[in-house]
Amino acid sequence: MAGRIPEEIIEQVRTKSDIVDVIGQYVHLKKTGRNYFGLCPFHSEKSPSFAVHPDKQLFRCYGCGEAGNVISFVMKVEGLEFPEAVRQLGSRVGIEVLHQQDRPEDDRIRRKKDVMLSAHDFAAKLYHHLLRNTDHGESARNYLLNRQIQLATIEEFALGYSPDSWNTLLYQLEKREYPLPLMEEAGLLGRSENGERLFDKFRGRVMFPIHDSQGQVVAFGARALGDAQPKYLNSPETPLFNKSQLLFNLHRARSFIRKQQEAVLFEGYVDVISAWQAGIQNGVASLGTSLTEQQARIIRRNTEHVIICYDSDQAGIDAAFKAADLLEKAGCIVKVAQMAGGMDPDDYIREHGGERFRSDILLNASSVIAFRLQVLRSRYALQDETERMQYIHEALTEISHLSSAVERDHYMRQLAEEFHLSLDALKLEQKKVFKTQKKPNNRDNLKEGWNNSIDNSRHVAAKPLLPAYLTAEKHLLALMMQSAEITEQVQAQIGADFAVEDHAALAAHLYRYYAQGYDPDTARFVSFLQDRRLIDRASELALLDMDASAVTARQLADYVRQVLTYPKRMQLEELNREKITQERAGNALEAARIGMEIIRLQQSLK
Repeated sequence: MAGRIPEEIIEQVRTKSDIVDVIGQYVHLKKTGRNYFGLCPFHSEKSPSFAVHPDKQLFRCYGCGEAGNVISFVMKVEGLEFPEAVRQLGSRVGIEVLHQQDRPEDDRIRRKKDVMLSAHDFAAKLYHHLLRNTDHGESARNYLLNRQIQLATIEEFALGYSPDSWNTLLYQLEKREYPLPLMEEAGLLGRSENGERLFDKFRGRVMFPIHDSQGQVVAFGARALGDAQPKYLNSPETPLFNKSQLLFNLHRARSFIRKQQEAVLFEGYVDVISAWQAGIQNGVASLGTSLTEQQARIIRRNTEHVIICYDSDQAGIDAAFKAADLLEKAGCIVKVAQMAGGMDPDDYIREHGGERFRSDILLNASSVIAFRLQVLRSRYALQDETERMQYIHEALTEISHLSSAVERDHYMRQLAEEFHLSLDALKLEQKKVFKTQKKPNNRDNLKEGWNNSIDNSRHVAAKPLLPAYLTAEKHLLALMMQSAEITEQVQAQIGADFAVEDHAALAAHLYRYYAQGYDPDTARFVSFLQDRRLIDRASELALLDMDASAVTARQLADYVRQVLTYPKRMQLEELNREKITQERAGNALEAARIGMEIIRLQQSLK
């Protein structure tokens, strides 16, 4: 077996990693019959076409065609190479994955990330110790306790403190022989302007560890205790940390989000932590910036329903509008929670408690259009007739963006009742507004595709009807994965003479797989492969509705014949084209010779 990881280790990792459990961390799955279905994370879709087959330990999207086993899924969704995916899964199930004959560059990158992760884990523990157990951390402890963050919550989130010193972390890292230039690259240390001196990146701040999807510390958020600027400081982008692709607290909140089928999106770390402490454990936050498309897609993979709970100031309102647009484009059903008086969620919870926050704020969250209309309304003096008419016109503009006729009718009725207007007149005006919206592009305002995928450029095209030889090759390979006897027959009759290069490669792997004494096992054979493209093809073929125990000798013979005669049929097509060319050129003798060759080939195909 090719590759740098021993085959027995790969097989242990695969068999101990249940594909439903692993994929369920990324995609909300619902059981239908024997299989599970959800929205595909690899392309944009509205209806679930992504299937997980627990009996075969394989997945397949019947929309875009992506397929594979648990290892290839992690490769695709996390953007990892095969060894990294095996290693990550191995860590999850408690199997140490040892590498053999790593390329120097692969080994260097892997070890570099390992050292960075180890250093982040150490830094998080050091900061937490300094907060909890030292005089240095007293100001940070008091800050958190004054914000009513309890000691149990400090422990749960491993909150910490970075002393107002240039070299506290630097000294401890150096003492433990961490390579300091790598610690700078990891974002834990900074360098002076003249480049001569390294120093602690975070100083005099409360520290919030940021975790990846597997719960490993990969970065920090840090809040200044005094007047230092910026007030909040995040780790820079590093090989471990891309802030646009992670959400604060997702690793901890994921199970609660799945169970409640709803996520609460906050702006800040403290909002998430206060809500968690108050029993609202399905909260996440973006990482110091506005929500990104990638983050919206991550949320959609975990739930369809989202409540945006941002600050009630103008900046929070504007951010909520942007987040709502991204989440709706990702396929989420979005509501917006609102708090009066410029309060943020943490303020509200501390003043009124978690129960009132849940009942008065979250349960009273409004639809996005209702939120937009309410914000729009606050900008006009409605007692003034001119401003009232402007508001109604802008409200109709917002209502016109709604795709649902029922929703449009609902909000127009509200406008009509509130301002004592004719509903028919409002509907007529709304149609005029809608036509005006269409004109700039001279086309209908088509909705953008549902965007739950990790690649929003991918959309599914209609599948063409496959030629007979291609269908035959696919069916043969599907049967070969189920039967060593059929594989032996195909090897004797076809060998490597498959027309499609990937099919020939898969056949060669199957010949070798059975030659090494393995029993038929589609999931194991997929793991036998370490080429991403071949894994995709083999997984797709393994999920075809084929049964080796029910196939007849006549069917097998027909498949073999289709494969073996394909080159002759291609030759016939070429000869027919050449015959026509010679006839048009007036070369009767050459055309007659080609005609005789055509007849000979046709007879050999009978």
